[in-house]
This record gives sequence, structure tokens and C-alpha cells, in this order.
Amino acid sequence: MRALRTIVVVLLVALGFLGGYFVGWYLHGENVVRLTTSQTNDAKKAGDLQQRIIEELEGRYYKAVDVDKLSTAGVNGTLKSLKDPYTVYLSPEEAKALATKMSGQFFGIGATLQKGKKGLAVARVIAGSPAEKAGLKPGDIIVTVDGQPTAAEAVEVSVARIRGEEGTPVKLGIEPSAGGPFQTLDIVRRRIEVPETRRTMERAGGEKVGYVQLFAFEAFAARDVRRDVDALANRGAQAFILDLRYNGGGLLGQAVDVTGIFQTGVVTSTEGLHSPKEVLETDGPVATGKPLVLLVNGYSASASEIVTGALKDHQRAEIIGTRTFGKGLVQDTVPLGNGAALHLTIAVYLTPNGTDINKKGIVPDIVVRDDPKTKKDEQLQAALKYLAGKK
Repeated sequence: MRALRTIVVVLLVALGFLGGYFVGWYLHGENVVRLTTSQTNDAKKAGDLQQRIIEELEGRYYKAVDVDKLSTAGVNGTLKSLKDPYTVYLSPEEAKALATKMSGQFFGIGATLQKGKKGLAVARVIAGSPAEKAGLKPGDIIVTVDGQPTAAEAVEVSVARIRGEEGTPVKLGIEPSAGGPFQTLDIVRRRIEVPETRRTMERAGGEKVGYVQLFAFEAFAARDVRRDVDALANRGAQAFILDLRYNGGGLLGQAVDVTGIFQTGVVTSTEGLHSPKEVLETDGPVATGKPLVLLVNGYSASASEIVTGALKDHQRAEIIGTRTFGKGLVQDTVPLGNGAALHLTIAVYLTPNGTDINKKGIVPDIVVRDDPKTKKDEQLQAALKYLAGKK
């Protein structure tokens, strides 16, 4: 069994996406911004300036202008000046497409994507999916979506473009991971079912080891991980491996609850200029106290890093793999009243020991690289070897 090559994840934005991207969909419920008089005046001046420029263009420019296009461009330019790839404006269509992320199914191509410097990096491809049938492979870079460049675009926007009506095509410009010329793939969207976990029983030194792979921190992540751990424990597992490789993140609450399956106590703390410090803890109930290994890699981001940081700081698990992505920010999504939304960073999160992992990631206790040229999963084998030595 090769977990790393069992392609069972779908096109997700771990709201925190290499993208990871995000500890995302972190809604506070309050939709009213309370500003000081000075802040209100500053915002009004900026708005007045944009209105004056658009009025002059409408009245003086040598040809007709598209006011809606100018307005959106102004908003995007404002947000881009923050140099924060996770703070973006979502059109009504993009906001609706992104909202389906937590529904468990959607229409897409069947791949996990993360943000890279050149565009969207393909982390995983589902076996039998439209993406696999079209020849998309892990490590490929999606440079364009229907002709629109992805490098400077928010991952949420690019992913929303890739999703669409079932049976409709999307054209992807690809820079192959194996090298060679630029490719153009026409992929027809279809319904994608989103699995939460996968479990198997492994062996280490003659003892049973329960293996659970979590694909994303969506609505039922903790429920399903707990179910799998309980089932494997009932079958006699004497140790566990939780595989968070290629898991770009998801819901903050689910990260806390997944941690609670293995330990109690502080999981993380969040704090921002307008967000008072909040310490998030879990009181379990703990499902197992048996030896635990966490598998991570450079695509483990956001909520995956919250769990990793907590289990590492509490010395509850041995971390094996490669340095995680380094997404230590929390986002909120604010409806703008017309179907559109503002997805913005509101806080930074810290590990229980107070470590800021943003842009740094978490270095495993045992660094092991997986060789894509071999059929063997070197990281999984390293985990089993470690657990065998714990006898």
C-alpha cells in the first residue's frame, strides 16, 4: 500500500492553501465594522477619490468605459497593495463556488491544488477523475485557466474558475513537472465526491499500527478521524499514524477537534489588530493514548500545521516527513450584500509554545524525503520503522 500515491483527494482550497491555503471559513457572525471617526474619514476620502476618477473617465475619456470593470479593478488593486495573497475580493460567482467547498461534493476536475510562485501547483490527482484522464500529474503547474494567468491571482479566484457546471469544459495551461513544452489541456467538469479520510491496518515489528489519512479539515473531519481511530483500536492497533501530507487545511474548529482525539490542552492561539487574543483548547475526549506518528510534507498547510504544532509542542507525536508549508494566518469571509464577499486575513495563529510558523513552517522531528521515482513510500516506512523501535 502506498498512501502517497493513493490519489483520493479532490480540488480543494484548504482555505489557507499553499493555499494552503487557509485556516479558513473562520466566521465571527458579526457583519458590521465598527470604525473610529478617523478611520471613517480616511475610508470616505479614498472612496471619494475613486468616485471622482470614475466620473472624470465617464465624462472625458475618449471612448465609453465599463464602470463595473473599473470598480472591480480598483478594489483588486487596493487589496493587491497589501501584499497578502489570502485577502481577496470574490465576485458573486466566485463566492458561490467557494462556498460549495464544505458541502462534500461539487463539479470540478478532481485535483488538490496549492498556490505556487508560477501558478497553481497540483498536489494530488484523484484516480479515475477528469484530471487524471486528461494527463494532469502531481507537481504540474497550472499557469492559466481559460487563458487567465494564475500566478498573480488569488487561489480562491483560480479555483472558482476551474469549478463550474457539470459537463462544461475548462481549458488549463500546464507547465509539466517532468519538463518539456507547455501543454494545453481541455478537461470536462463532472461531479466530484469529497472523501474525508482513509484507513488501513499496517504492521511494525509484528504489532498492528492503525493508519489514518485525513484529506482536508472539512465539516466532518474530526468525526471521521475519531471513527477510524476507534475502529482500528477495536481491531487491536497498538500505535497510530495520522497522515496529513498534501492536506492544505480547512476549518479551524476541526483542527482543534482533531487534536482533541489524541490529547487535551491548548491547541493554538489567535490574535490580530482587531481580533482580541483567543486561546483555543480541547478537552477531548481522547480516543487513544498509544504511540502516534504524524506524517507531513511541504503541502501540509494551515489547519494541518495547527494540529502538527500542537501535537509537537505537547510531545504527543513524533513528526516525520519534510518541512510544512508555513501558513500561519487566519481568514474571515465577509458578505458584501450583493452576493460578493471579502475574504481577508484577520489574525495570526501561534502554536502552544508561542511559535509563529507563518512563512517558516514546522520542521519534523525526523526529516525523511519521499522519492517520487520509487514505488516505496519512504516516509510511511520511516514511520513504521520508528514505531517498531518503540516496542
